[in-house]
Amino acid sequence: MPGWMKHPVVAVVGIVVIAALAYGGWFGYHLWADWRNVERVDFNPVTARERLASRQTPAPSPDQFVDDSPAGFTNSIPEPFEVDYHNRDVASPASPGSTTATTVTAVATTTQTLPPPPTSPQTSLTGYLLIGSDGTPSAGHADAIFLAIDSGSGPILVSVPRSLYITNPCTDTPMRLSLLLQGCPGVAGGADLVALALEDFTGVRIVHYAVLGYSGFGRIVDGLGGITICSDTARGINGEVIVPAGCNLVDGAAASFWVQNRFQDEFVDGQWQAVAGDDELTRLQRERVAMLAVYQRIGSLGSPGALSSLASSVSDTFALDSGFSLSQAVSLAWSMRGGLRQLSIPVRSELTSDGRYVLYPTEPFSVTLGG
Repeated sequence: MPGWMKHPVVAVVGIVVIAALAYGGWFGYHLWADWRNVERVDFNPVTARERLASRQTPAPSPDQFVDDSPAGFTNSIPEPFEVDYHNRDVASPASPGSTTATTVTAVATTTQTLPPPPTSPQTSLTGYLLIGSDGTPSAGHADAIFLAIDSGSGPILVSVPRSLYITNPCTDTPMRLSLLLQGCPGVAGGADLVALALEDFTGVRIVHYAVLGYSGFGRIVDGLGGITICSDTARGINGEVIVPAGCNLVDGAAASFWVQNRFQDEFVDGQWQAVAGDDELTRLQRERVAMLAVYQRIGSLGSPGALSSLASSVSDTFALDSGFSLSQAVSLAWSMRGGLRQLSIPVRSELTSDGRYVLYPTEPFSVTLGG
């Protein structure tokens, strides 16, 4: 498999798969059969928060959350950590070479002790945690994290940086969000712990969870007959054009490359050169563009046969929590027909006191949501 295909996108499953399965809900038997093929995962942030509040054992050391290890998206509760990483020599992630000006306000060059990240008051809104895995729906790294919010006046999709500096409810200390997928020993699996942290940060109650495996996005795009991607320059690798310049209908492999590949080349002034300044935030921007393109294609599907075909083609590439019922999926899909608002979390690049690159939120999420 080419290296650039190992990081396909995106937890778009909340929009794409649910809509594909539920939008044509009256097409009964095929919908029911496809729904039965979907992998199910235990997910209960409410119970996890209760266990956290009644915990009798000391919290694990924050120093034990050090590496972005592959996560088990089955959301099983881990045993107590056996390895003490307190003095372990761990290489720090490099700070990106450049950032997206509209999203990041500064790039850190020195380490410092950061203040606690902001939190938001609890709201009446409900949300869905969506994760894109670079592996299978059961295991891998979290390549993308999204929060879909039911606002009552239309759906909102929030792109969440993996490096977001957020308080870990397991240790009550801040760290990169992706580290929380290791779970809290004896208390919560990784998905539950991420949900609790995002609830505290956003004030949104997270009720359901979905994860999309690495092959899912490309297969969804192919099932839709492609999506339109606009690029100022031709993009590719090793002199091969994968995404032409301009606006073009591309297949799943090309869409996956454009959205998530970390080492793209572009054709400028008659020669190939590495894309400058490509980092986590620019990838998030491309993911949002691709997700909107997929959403628009879903809305244009005109027959239950097409919807059933798409559902059948991707049902083995994603997993949903065991409490996500068909009627809830139908309701969510119908709410998305009225439009989609996309949000990004304003952040600035920082280096923590131990030299780790993080993205520090520059305002409470309640301000972002209200804006």
